[in-house]
Amino acid sequence: MRKPLFLLCLVLVALLLPLHAHASGYAVYEWSARGTALGGAMVARDADPSSVAYNPANITDLPGAQVQVGATAIKPAATMDFKSASQTDRDFSDAIWGLPTAYYTQQLNDHYWFGFGVFSRVGLGTEYAGGDNWAGRYNCSYAGIQSLTFNPNLAMKFSDQFSMAVGVEATYLRFMYDSTVPLADVKQEIDADGWAYGLNAGARYKPYDWLAFGLAWRSQIDLKVTGDVDFTRKKVTSPPTISQGGISGTEPLPESVTFGVMVKPIDRLSLEADVVWTRWSAYEALTMDYDPALLGMYPTVSKEKDWKNTWRFQFGAEYALTDSVDLRAGYVYDQSPINDKYEDFAVPCSDRQIVSVGAGWKVDQNWVVDVFYGYLWMVDRHYDARPVNYINYEVEREDAHAHMAGLSVTYKF
Repeated sequence: MRKPLFLLCLVLVALLLPLHAHASGYAVYEWSARGTALGGAMVARDADPSSVAYNPANITDLPGAQVQVGATAIKPAATMDFKSASQTDRDFSDAIWGLPTAYYTQQLNDHYWFGFGVFSRVGLGTEYAGGDNWAGRYNCSYAGIQSLTFNPNLAMKFSDQFSMAVGVEATYLRFMYDSTVPLADVKQEIDADGWAYGLNAGARYKPYDWLAFGLAWRSQIDLKVTGDVDFTRKKVTSPPTISQGGISGTEPLPESVTFGVMVKPIDRLSLEADVVWTRWSAYEALTMDYDPALLGMYPTVSKEKDWKNTWRFQFGAEYALTDSVDLRAGYVYDQSPINDKYEDFAVPCSDRQIVSVGAGWKVDQNWVVDVFYGYLWMVDRHYDARPVNYINYEVEREDAHAHMAGLSVTYKF
């Protein structure tokens, strides 16, 4: 009775926490403290319960039953530097976003393992200080994506060298978007959500104790969201006139493929290098259907995106300082999928890099505690004035960076 009750408590904790991220595009890779400390380089490495997210084939390393719960806090910052003397520079809102995770693995017999994960494949938190009044409000003043993926997997051990896994995903996504409608000077607040389903698979080949190859795949999910849009008339001294309508649209979760190689040059040191390919070309446009029509004239509003496929390169090193303490470090180079012709203020990303460090402590035979810290930075992004997209002034996004810290706790039954 204690096992399912404990697992249920961990999942409920995850469900009650907010979900946002500061990501390339809006993909999320912060799936555990250990994994993030290693730059996400976990596709071929010796497993912990978070391998359900990185490569579920690896959970065949894990005896018995294990559960892990964790969270990552992300504090982004950037400055929008307007090149017009008539406009005031604007910073990102001073906010901290959270990413919770929870995992459970169970060895069924000598050949089969079950794994279940609750984590986020995508997330976004873009908020501008004083967003209702800043110069970019006609394009975007706030954009948020909250998501949870529920991911059961069956892993199969064919030999001591080779394992495979297959899984299904059920993803919940909430999409929020605030902007000001031009001419009417009306603030619109979109809040829509929905569910969609996908597949995943993984494999690992470990010919020697010191060498392993890993491969993981997650399918594209086209997630339709439906919800409400609220309109608030601005600059009205009496209580503003508020109206509400229905809205719907489709948000893609892109297909991704990860390949990695792990080597152990010495017994206590493991090194892994991965590449991640993401099919961001699936995001061609953001199209929203309004009911009733926006301003009585526009039943459908579409914003061209035309994103491009990307590569992410990640490297992680783990050193067993003692039998109970591991030290970790990681590095990531992550390409931006944004098409410069259609860049906007909702997803103000560019190529980014991350450095991370962390540690793991095996408290006893049952408990493991992992922690990490990471620093993310992006190259500056220049926006040309494009009035057709409601970017009315030339602007430079400068000094975009984020601090990240996280904790994971594992219990082995």
